[in-house]
Amino acid sequence: MRLLKFLVVFMGILIIAGLSVIVITIYNRSSSKHGMHSEIVINLPEGSTILSQTIDKNKFFFHITKNDGNEVIKVFDVSNGKELKEIIINK
Repeated sequence: MRLLKFLVVFMGILIIAGLSVIVITIYNRSSSKHGMHSEIVINLPEGSTILSQTIDKNKFFFHITKNDGNEVIKVFDVSNGKELKEIIINK
């Protein structure tokens, strides 16, 4: 009889803990990225131009040509504004 009471209480605690984790996860996922605005700052060398810019999923791509003729593709994360990659195309 004691074992049965222990199992019932233990499973009740597990249900409450599981529901708490689910509610907290849903809240964090729904409120974390919708209100965020990130600022992306690109420092271009003098004489360089932006050839194209594209957003795909959560990434922002800049295709830049420098004054020496080389091209660079910079990839940024839209959600936090950080530069993820820089692809250098030498000519």
